[in-house]
Amino acid sequence: MTKTKWAWLGILALLYAGFWSWYGGNGDRLTDAESERLLARLEQTYGVNRATAPPGSLIRNLAEMVRQDDGREFYAVNLETRKQGQAALAAEAQYSEALLPILLSRGGHPVFVSERVGLMLGEYGRGIDRVAVVRYRSLRDLLEMAVDPAMPAAGKHKFAALAHTEVFITRPTLTFVHIRLLVGLALLVLAWAGLAAIDRLQARRANNPPAG
Repeated sequence: MTKTKWAWLGILALLYAGFWSWYGGNGDRLTDAESERLLARLEQTYGVNRATAPPGSLIRNLAEMVRQDDGREFYAVNLETRKQGQAALAAEAQYSEALLPILLSRGGHPVFVSERVGLMLGEYGRGIDRVAVVRYRSLRDLLEMAVDPAMPAAGKHKFAALAHTEVFITRPTLTFVHIRLLVGLALLVLAWAGLAAIDRLQARRANNPPAG
């Protein structure tokens, strides 16, 4: 192995280590002071009060979740009933455009999005048009997203696109979605391609030494 090859592999190893650290998913739980600060900002941002908000509201559910926080990643399952028409489609596009940069910057991302095409069991699913599963790095990230200055306007687009939505939080007991593994495999392919390119470049230089 030449120094060039070791340097190339070292760069990729540092990139993967940086990604692993940033992607997170096993951080520190929210402190009481941090939780109170973020919930107070949430109340101020949306003009709500957790003590008087109705059951099922975002602020009430998040206030309950912070007491159980462990700092780990989780998945939000969205059950959506969509509005019909071009205005709803336009609002949906605007929501996605506003949300995705905020979500991705905090290590979150969609995992699964699917349209309902039929029923297998039960009746509740008749009211569901789409299921979306979104990965969040931590509850801290979710709260910080919610108080981002761009989110209130984005939320208006969301509810202009949806007639109803239910969202609940899960942690998988079985999953085949392994983003860290996929990124690692992509970097291995990049490593192989880079080493092959270095070999070709070095062979070309050996066959064509500089004149003089």
